[in-house]
Amino acid sequence: MAAGVKAAAVVPGDQNSSVAAISTLRSAEFGTVSNLALSGVLPEASLYACAMTKSPTRLRETKKDATRRALVRAANRRFHRDGFDATTLDDICADIDISRRTFFRYFANKEALAFPHRAERLERFLELLEGAPAGESPFASLRAIAQRLAREYAANREQLIAQQRLIQSVPSLIAREHEIDQDWELAMAQAFEQRFAGSQHTALRARMLAGAAIGVIRATMRYWFENDGQPDLGALGIQALDALQDGFVSAIPAAK
Repeated sequence: MAAGVKAAAVVPGDQNSSVAAISTLRSAEFGTVSNLALSGVLPEASLYACAMTKSPTRLRETKKDATRRALVRAANRRFHRDGFDATTLDDICADIDISRRTFFRYFANKEALAFPHRAERLERFLELLEGAPAGESPFASLRAIAQRLAREYAANREQLIAQQRLIQSVPSLIAREHEIDQDWELAMAQAFEQRFAGSQHTALRARMLAGAAIGVIRATMRYWFENDGQPDLGALGIQALDALQDGFVSAIPAAK
């Protein structure tokens, strides 16, 4: 799941405010198809459904979407060719012929371009988690989400690996990735607190499970990236969640 959950979604503008704010944002950056994970590359599919007759509002939104995607593509090319630090906002803006002022209508800063669909990924994860059947255990919910999302992550393996290598080469992006982890942990804790409502030590139990889950997710994803995305991400997720649920007792070989 670690992999599956955070992976697939591998979840969106670059926001780091409250979970409520995160879950209402619909900023369109680039990332794996609705990925909840922390990084990824979005396929070129339009975010807006086609209509027989497009209203002025829809046309404006479509144009804004095209500009946003163009910015992400230009930034991605620059980051991987020239390096993140060597790339300036002026370079990116010049590549698609827009002003810096226009840039800031779409993204808060250069770092935001490296984390596509940060808010949307987290939002989707929360929708899946909160939409689980009543009475289902958190582990069962996370396993189901892991399998569903791992398939999407694996389908975009090469792009995600390239993106992760970029992130790991830039200290400021590593720091931003940790911020995203905190967003996920807070979101999960709030969701679990609702799930545990009425039980003893609700808030503490929710925070402990969320903290443990985010640690397992990050460790599993790191393993998957270090092995070039070759392991079965869904299987890794299930193994990680099983180990977490069992307290790792059965998962860690006994000393010889």
